[in-house]
Amino acid sequence: MPVFALSNRGLLLKQPLPSSSRDRVDQFVEAVKDTVLANERWVPPPGKGSLYIRPLLMGSGSVLSLAPAPEFTFLIYVSPVGKYFKDGLSPIDLMVETKTHRATPGGTGCVKTIGNYAAVLKAQSSAKAKGYSDVLYLDHSCAVFYLFHGAAGFKNHLD
Repeated sequence: MPVFALSNRGLLLKQPLPSSSRDRVDQFVEAVKDTVLANERWVPPPGKGSLYIRPLLMGSGSVLSLAPAPEFTFLIYVSPVGKYFKDGLSPIDLMVETKTHRATPGGTGCVKTIGNYAAVLKAQSSAKAKGYSDVLYLDHSCAVFYLFHGAAGFKNHLD
């Protein structure tokens, strides 16, 4: 979740809402705002990058077992990052992946979990080795719709 500096010295927070119940949304947004304001000096100047925000909710407590955690710890960490596209927007070559799927029914694609990206690292490494910029992942059921390009989620029909 990035924060960008605006030319009028304001800040723009992209995608501030998590996938959670309404009663927790206000608390989450307030925590993000507090964290951003406390780290405002790290937001790169306009056009130079963004302050990347990573909220983290992890199970904690005195029990370590294969069971729901008795407690949870919520924290937010931030880091300045450079521009995602160093040379601006330009055409890219994508490898269409037909074997690995980035999202499946009943999976955790609706939330960021620690394992969400692990399944696609092999496909992305293979694409880079073949000279492609990134991977285009198809839907799991009929391989007609593309769902994800790299880390971004898009939905469209391939003709």
